[in-house]
Amino acid sequence: MTYQQAGLIAIIKRIAGWILFIPALLSTCISLANYVYQYTQKKQGIDAVLLDFLHLMVDMTRFNTPFLNLFWYNSPMPDFSRPFAVASIMFWIIYLLIFVGLALQVSGARMSRQARAVREGIEDQVILEKMKGNEGRTREELASRAEVPHHTIFLQYFPLYIMPLVTAVAGYLVLRLLGVPV
Repeated sequence: MTYQQAGLIAIIKRIAGWILFIPALLSTCISLANYVYQYTQKKQGIDAVLLDFLHLMVDMTRFNTPFLNLFWYNSPMPDFSRPFAVASIMFWIIYLLIFVGLALQVSGARMSRQARAVREGIEDQVILEKMKGNEGRTREELASRAEVPHHTIFLQYFPLYIMPLVTAVAGYLVLRLLGVPV
C-alpha cells in the first residue's frame, strides 16, 4: 500500500481503537462496580465498615453520573461462581474488547509514524533529485515506489496478550483484598 493509503488506514485504526476502548472500559468498570455493590448489600462481619464505604462510593458514583445510565443499566454483571453464565461470558468479551481497542490504536499509531517517515523521506529525496537536474526522479515516481507494510493488531503482543492477563491478575488480587468472593 502507498504511504497515503497507510496514513488513512492509520487514522481509521486509531479512531476505531478509541471507539472500542472507551465504551468497553466504561462497561467493564461499571460491571465491576455493580458486582461490588451487590456483594456489599448482603455482607456482614468485621469488614463491614470497608464494605459500607464501597457501597456508598458506588451509590454516589451512580447518582452523580446519570449520563452513564446506559452502562449502569445494561452492563453485564459477572458471576464469578458460574463462569459459563451468559452475563459472565459477556463481561469477559467486553473486557477483552478493551485490549483489542488498545491494540488497534497502537497499530494505527505505528502505521502513522511509518507513513510520516516515508513522506519525510520522499520530501528529502525530492530535494536531492532536484539537485541532479533533468535526470532526477519526480515526486510522483518516488511516491509510487514507496510502500508501507500492512500491520495487523495480532502483532501487538503487549497490549493484546500480556496486558489483559496482568490486569486480570491485579483485579483478582484487589477483589480478594476487599474480601469480595471471586
